[in-house]
Amino acid sequence: MSELLIKGGMVYSYIYEGYHAIKLQRSDVYMKDGTIEEIRPGISAGCDVLDAAGCLVLPGMVNVGAGTFAARISSGLLCDRRVAAKQVGPLVELAAGMLSAEELHAVAMTGLWGTVSSGATAVAEKHAAADEALSAALGSAAGALGVRLLGYEAETAGISAESAVTCAHLGLPYDGLERIRSGVKMTLGTGYFDSCMISEMRAVALSVKQGLGDAGAFKASDVFYSATVVGGRVFDADKFGRIGPGFNGDVSVVDMSRFAPLSYPLSQYVYGANAGDVRHVVCGGRPVKRDFLPAESVRGALAEAYASAETAMLRLWDEARRRIL
Repeated sequence: MSELLIKGGMVYSYIYEGYHAIKLQRSDVYMKDGTIEEIRPGISAGCDVLDAAGCLVLPGMVNVGAGTFAARISSGLLCDRRVAAKQVGPLVELAAGMLSAEELHAVAMTGLWGTVSSGATAVAEKHAAADEALSAALGSAAGALGVRLLGYEAETAGISAESAVTCAHLGLPYDGLERIRSGVKMTLGTGYFDSCMISEMRAVALSVKQGLGDAGAFKASDVFYSATVVGGRVFDADKFGRIGPGFNGDVSVVDMSRFAPLSYPLSQYVYGANAGDVRHVVCGGRPVKRDFLPAESVRGALAEAYASAETAMLRLWDEARRRIL
């Protein structure tokens, strides 16, 4: 039996259905065997404890529409190029053809760590290539990190827009604006130019405000609801995207000391935080990020992956400049 106690944080939860149906309470969160069992102040348990004093305890986000390989490979190489969208696909295909299974695993693991360390605990690959080697690498990397790799279904596309960060890099208007204007609840994903879900939430909110000419449109609570509850509902409404008894033990603990004194914590988080403010990330009741660093259970494997991925991508970029760029 595995147990985990998150102690002394400001727990953010939904008390009923709706964008603004939220509740903030100073409580402890107790998990057993990967499931949230109890939420209340003053829980005592003889188990592993994560200190959450001064922190927001948030449900893990569901990254619907990630592009792990594309984001990891193209980061810093294509972001300022007008033809970037046409080059991402060939770059990923080149990687699948020239990198070994071990190197692909390393690239996938470092790419997934970018989204996990920002607070996402479940990832669906919208832009994943169908290549069997890439799928295998993503599966093995997700298993090593403990993040849930979800299958991207056709029906998900009906409420999923392109990444706002991706749209900004390509000089395009955010294509989720019309859906939000019409009241459609939709998922959020980081796309193929970024891996940080906090950056994506901020980009979406600001894109909608600018597009509508209304600074009060699509509030912090709206965009966070899309990144958690709506994303969870697409896959399994009874388990993902919320903090409550019976839900998956998927939690992000964000250190808000940079923003003290707090006036509206969720707004300060969405518009000012980054992955470096995420103190702990728990996937399935197991700490994956602990005190701002990879947890001991994944630290060694992640360090090896970074070393292998760096060598592999240097070779890949060199070949890409010759063939593609």
